Amino acid sequence: MFKQKFSIQEAYSFGVKSVLDHFTFFVMAIGVGSGVTLLFMSFLGIIDYAMFREHFETIVKAFSHAIQEPTGSLHVANNTIGHHIKDYAPAVFSKHLVPRDVLSIDISREDIENILKILIPSALLLKVVLQAIAIGWTKLALDLEAKKKVDYDYLYKFYYLVPRVLIVDIIVGTLTVMGLFFFIIPGVIVYQRLRFARYFIIDKNQSCLQSLESSWALTDGSVLHLTGYTLFAAMLKALGNVIFLLHFFLLPLSYQAEASVYRQMIK
Repeated sequence: MFKQKFSIQEAYSFGVKSVLDHFTFFVMAIGVGSGVTLLFMSFLGIIDYAMFREHFETIVKAFSHAIQEPTGSLHVANNTIGHHIKDYAPAVFSKHLVPRDVLSIDISREDIENILKILIPSALLLKVVLQAIAIGWTKLALDLEAKKKVDYDYLYKFYYLVPRVLIVDIIVGTLTVMGLFFFIIPGVIVYQRLRFARYFIIDKNQSCLQSLESSWALTDGSVLHLTGYTLFAAMLKALGNVIFLLHFFLLPLSYQAEASVYRQMIK
């Protein structure tokens, strides 16, 4: 049965008022988050260059070539991708996937080991930091909705929730993708039913399993309404991507509106 447990108008009315009332705070918070991201991305860039500096000129040429025409191959430990494809795909496919070696980069086994030991852990650390900031934004939105005082330390002080939120996000993401393969609709249903799992962790300090169960129960009968809200939010996000300055308003608005939807539904 269709159940309208929240009002999109009420959610965005609260969101707009909240962002306007704390606009300077949100701009500063975005600046802090952007600064941390830029710092980590610069760090990853330095690592990339240090690891692959002998390939740097060739990599630049490879990207330039890839933009112009989709040919060429990547050598891994002296073997081309085409060589590996032959072991798993029919020849009729492999010869079209990698038709000829216009430009190639020879990556040694030592390079691969460095990727596994340095680059991937560094990228995961960046993911953890960004997740901690996102959790802080969500908690900030929830507390503003509850008329509580907030501060900039929200952007990092809830780091202890990161492991649970990451696990839940991976579970929800995996189940959603699996559902999308079954004619899309199951994926949409799974996502909408589990979308608030992270909120139950952040707001109620629940375990991973409890949060999934709570979100599933909370969203019973509200899939259509939530899907409409998601589409509207996606259009606003697209607008922010087109008009950059709007991003400073629409980013906090998205968190505030989602927090309002969650609060309305658990009443």
